[in-house]
Amino acid sequence: MDCERIGRVETPYASREDAPRQGFLGDATGTVHVAEQYRAALTGLDTGHTIDVVWWADDADRSVLRVRGGNRGVFTTRSPARPNPVCVTTCDVLAVDSEAGTLDVAGVDMVDGSPVVDLKYALVGDDEHTPSDR
Repeated sequence: MDCERIGRVETPYASREDAPRQGFLGDATGTVHVAEQYRAALTGLDTGHTIDVVWWADDADRSVLRVRGGNRGVFTTRSPARPNPVCVTTCDVLAVDSEAGTLDVAGVDMVDGSPVVDLKYALVGDDEHTPSDR
């Protein structure tokens, strides 16, 4: 399996303890910095879209299998503590600069500097932010 970092995210959170449990629980904004070789993939992304930022919680405890006093397995949670700490945060796009490779987004819950592995249009019910030509 091969998974490459496409960029990193800049947020106000220095540690997991500083960040909200989920991005929608806070009102913080951040910036996704996309590596130069992937910037062409930003074509068509615009202010007002809702995206899923797929990121790697590189500071997560990967040995955790059960949480909440051992009553739930991590596969039944959205906790970053898990064998492969792949996380998904749904964010609103506030601004796009394709040339610079930056996306300003709202609803962040990632630790500053976290690796970003993908960006996807969010599927939010019948939300008009998703493209009609999926």
